[in-house]
Amino acid sequence: MSEDKNNHQLQVLENALLETNQKLLEIGATVYDYQPESEIMLNERLNKILGDYKEIYKLKDSLNYKIPVQVLDCIEEDINPDQFSKDFLERTAAENQFTNGKLSAFGDFYESLNAKFNSEFPKLNGK
Repeated sequence: MSEDKNNHQLQVLENALLETNQKLLEIGATVYDYQPESEIMLNERLNKILGDYKEIYKLKDSLNYKIPVQVLDCIEEDINPDQFSKDFLERTAAENQFTNGKLSAFGDFYESLNAKFNSEFPKLNGK
């Protein structure tokens, strides 16, 4: 039930953001072709955007999502968050391989050292 509510709230937020984006594009077009007589329309659109921002701000309390700071940094730097996730997974896989290599090397070293101890000190081996 809670997950359905979260999904619904997330959908509401997504729709609000899409509408806000569209209104920002309209404001951009109005500013680009600015004429003194379009000032009233521009003010109306700006007021609508402020209203949208208030609605989005109200939604923040109904959503409980943790977003890594690195993802927000990627967005600010105009980097695709999906690319960040892909790079992160690739780095993690590489580090995992490196760690597995170390574990394998220590295992081989242990076996080699154990064999050498057994051959040099057979009485300690208990055989």
